[in-house]
Amino acid sequence: MIITFNYSEQGVTDPRPLLLFLHNNKDNNVLEGLNLNYVNPSKLKKLFSVIEFKKGKLDEQENLLSLKKDYFRIQISNPKRRSPMSTERFYSDVISSDVIFKKSYRSYKTTKLSALKVTNIKLNLIGVEIDED
Repeated sequence: MIITFNYSEQGVTDPRPLLLFLHNNKDNNVLEGLNLNYVNPSKLKKLFSVIEFKKGKLDEQENLLSLKKDYFRIQISNPKRRSPMSTERFYSDVISSDVIFKKSYRSYKTTKLSALKVTNIKLNLIGVEIDED
């Protein structure tokens, strides 16, 4: 899912990240993901094309956060439904294989963020064709 929030940590260069959320480390109170504000449009197109290729088909309507509106989500394993795409595999296959993605990967302390919102982006604006089947 893609989230945005206000981040108030001393020395931060992006106080309003647009984050492709990948992991919540509850032990350390840290959210991890790819800050899309640091990724140029051609790399965003590559990223979302890879995501579209790798994501699994959902058999049932999933709404893990019980939100009223639909939100963008990568099909990654969860305790209720296993998938070949785990967060570790997504990181190693996609994020760590590209220098820009690796430099854009961030961790955020949950105690320093506020106004957390789930958001959607219009993938057709960056030229990504979505298979709606």
